[in-house]
Amino acid sequence: MKIIIVGAGIAGLSTYLHLRKHLPHTHTITIYESHQPSSKLSSTSQTGTADPSSPFSTTHNLDTLSESTAIVGGGLGISPNGMRVLYDLDEELHDAVAGQGFPVDNFVFKGANGWTLGIAKTSDKLVRGDGEEVCVASSRHGLWEAIMKFVREGVVKYKKVVGIARDEQSGRTVITLTDAEGNEERDEADMLIGADGVKSVVRTALLGDDQRFKPTYTGLSGVGGFLRTPIPLSIVQPSSMVFGFGRNGFFGYSSGSPPSARSLMWWSTFETSQLPDPKKIDLTAVKAALLERHKHWKDPIVQDIISRAEVESIYPTWVLDELPHWGEEGIVLLGDAAHAMDPTTGQGASQAFEDSQTLSLLLKEVLEVGDTKPGFDGSEREKVNLAIKMFYDIRSPRVREIVERGKKLAGRKANVGVVAEYFMYFFLWMLNRFPSIGKAILGDVNRKLYTWSAREEIKKAIDQRTAAP
Repeated sequence: MKIIIVGAGIAGLSTYLHLRKHLPHTHTITIYESHQPSSKLSSTSQTGTADPSSPFSTTHNLDTLSESTAIVGGGLGISPNGMRVLYDLDEELHDAVAGQGFPVDNFVFKGANGWTLGIAKTSDKLVRGDGEEVCVASSRHGLWEAIMKFVREGVVKYKKVVGIARDEQSGRTVITLTDAEGNEERDEADMLIGADGVKSVVRTALLGDDQRFKPTYTGLSGVGGFLRTPIPLSIVQPSSMVFGFGRNGFFGYSSGSPPSARSLMWWSTFETSQLPDPKKIDLTAVKAALLERHKHWKDPIVQDIISRAEVESIYPTWVLDELPHWGEEGIVLLGDAAHAMDPTTGQGASQAFEDSQTLSLLLKEVLEVGDTKPGFDGSEREKVNLAIKMFYDIRSPRVREIVERGKKLAGRKANVGVVAEYFMYFFLWMLNRFPSIGKAILGDVNRKLYTWSAREEIKKAIDQRTAAP
C-alpha cells in the first residue's frame, strides 16, 4: 500500500512515525509539505530592529501564516496524555521532547491586578497508577525539530498539493503537486492522510467547498514570542506556567526550554472582531497594541516582557464546526484538519498525537485481523475504508467533549467590563479553591483527559463489531 501524508507539522510527522512503527515496511509512506520550516516570523538584530537579510520582512501575509503546517513559531504545552503517547511511540523521542522543553509542575492563574487566583498541579499521578507525566512547555519549533530528527531523510518532500482527485478506474487518489519553481507533477496514493492544518486542502477535496466545512475565526487573536533573558526564579522553583487574565485579554508565560537556555516564552490573546488586514501585518503596530493592552497589568514579569520582547508569531484563533465525518474512500483527516480547537483546551498538540496513534494502531489491527473475524473480511482497500470509519467513531466523541469544555472557558479571554473582570477572578479562584465545584461544572477533567487509552478503545470497537449480528 502507498500512503501519502499531506502536512509535515507535528501531526503529520508523528503519524509517519506511528505508521512506520506499526505497519510492515512493505508499505511506502511519503510526506508532502508546501512550506520550508521556519521557527518565527521575523528576524531581529541585537538593537531590536528588523533584519533586512531575514527571509521574512516586517509585514506578513495572513493567509500564508494560517495555511502552513511548517511555519512553527510560537509556543505550546504538551499535556500528560500527549507525553504518554510519545512515550508509547518511542522512549528516546519522549525524552528528547521533554529534554528540549520545560517540564511544568504547576499552572499558576493570576489576575491583571496581581492577585494569584489559584495553583493547579499538572501531574497525572492522582488519576493514574502507572508512573507520572507532567505538562511540558515547548516552543513549537523545538517540538517539531525533536520529532523531525526521528524521521528518515528524504521522507518529507517540499511540494505544494494543488489538486486532489479520484481515479475511478484504479480507485486510487491522484495528487497534483507543484515545486518551488512551479513545475507540476502527479503522485498516487492508496491512502491519503490530511494532516495539513486548519486550512486543509485535503478537507476541501474530501468534503467540498461548502462554508460549513471551513474554519471560523473566533474573534480572538494572539501574538507571542521568546525573550532571551534569565528565567525568573518564580517560575523555576517550582517549575510553573503562568496564565494571566484581565478585562482586555490574556497573557501567559513560561520557560520554553531548559532554564539554562534563557528562553522565556510568552503569548498574549486578545479580542478583535475583525482579522488583521489579510494582505499585510505590521509588526510595529502589533507591538504598540501589545504595550497599550497590558500597560496597567501589575505583574512585573509581564511588564518586563512587553517592554523588551519582539513579536515573533501572530495567530488568529480558528475553530472548525463538527464535521459529518473525517474520511472515506481512502482519504482521512486528523489533527487540526479534522478538529481545530480553541487553544483554551490546552489539547491541540496532544489530540493530534492521539489521532496519530489511534489511526496507526487501528490500521494495524484491521489489516492483521484479516478474514479471521466476522465483519473484517474484504480487500485491503475495503479494510482501509473500514479503519477510517472506525477511526472517526472512536475519536470524535473524545474530541467533541474536549471542544465543548473549551467553549465554556474561551470567554475568559474576551474583553469585559470591570464588574465582569472581578466576577471572572472570583470564578477562577472558586474553581481552584473548591475542586468539587469545578467538577460539577466541567466534570472530572483530569481523569477524562489523562486516562483515555487508544488501545482500550480500539479493542472495544473491534469486539463490538465482531459481536454484532
